[in-house]
Amino acid sequence: MASENAIAVAKEVSENIRKDKRVILGKIIAKRYSKSVSKHPKTVTTTKSYQEAMKPIIDQMEEERQRAIAMLKKKINKAQYHHLVEAIDKLTKNIQLLGGKPTENLNIGNLLDKLDE
Repeated sequence: MASENAIAVAKEVSENIRKDKRVILGKIIAKRYSKSVSKHPKTVTTTKSYQEAMKPIIDQMEEERQRAIAMLKKKINKAQYHHLVEAIDKLTKNIQLLGGKPTENLNIGNLLDKLDE
């Protein structure tokens, strides 16, 4: 059964993105869930209901990211190159965040710990 609260969270996140408003998942989640859930947004963002509701906007972001990657080759000698790289970086992080995926590589920390030993 689909979670109406998770779907409502996804809709509000999508609306904020479309209106170019800042997305603060904890605050959005707090409107519909307990305080403890709002402190751990992944509890909501990893649900099937949230994932399905966010799929269209994540797909659009992934399409834009691919377009920016394709344009890199054309802009390599131009000043806008760094803007494209920045856009790709932000789109990738937003896709990860909104898709409930990890936004950091925890294995790098483990690797650094091993190197320090």
